[in-house]
Amino acid sequence: MDRILLKQKAKESLQGKYGEAVLLVLISGLITGVGSGILELGVQLENIFLLLLGQFISFIINGLITFGSLSFYLKVSRGEEVEFNELFKKTNLFIPYILISLLTGIFTVLWSILFIIPGIIAALSYSQALLIALEEPGIDAMDTIKKSKELMDGHKMDYFVLNLSFIGWGILGIFTCGILYFWLIPYISVTQMHFYNALLEEKKNK
Repeated sequence: MDRILLKQKAKESLQGKYGEAVLLVLISGLITGVGSGILELGVQLENIFLLLLGQFISFIINGLITFGSLSFYLKVSRGEEVEFNELFKKTNLFIPYILISLLTGIFTVLWSILFIIPGIIAALSYSQALLIALEEPGIDAMDTIKKSKELMDGHKMDYFVLNLSFIGWGILGIFTCGILYFWLIPYISVTQMHFYNALLEEKKNK
């Protein structure tokens, strides 16, 4: 899979939509910052209750906005009209998020016990599960994992290298006090959506 082409498509898809994308990143960052702030406070105070509370709140928040964020970037990749408030339109998928996150987390950890490489391979195999759940509401959590594994068959290294190619930008973002991430997060996310679209197209043509 041509990662250069995927990145070019992402840039084209984001033209005229970066304002909404930046707003989405800002709002989601502020929301998730609540849980992160409690976690940080718990670390500083060495308070186990605050640590657990922060983790719980972070998990709940992620469950409420993750699918909205994915929906936003997926629509951008497909040239559909979208607004930042898409972030709050998929809260009904909270339960699927919990189930899929727990299952993929457990499976990844189990594979990682054998060795770190099998754990990475497992994580790559499950990487499309949430997108499948987004597009097929009501699908069983285990089926999303199964379908993700099928889609990623033969493409795990492609996805790994694609994500790895953004490391330089990520490091550079640190030196901009995080400002670069307002551009980088949408860029990476939409590129990943184009990867997913390409997987679907390949499956369709088989």
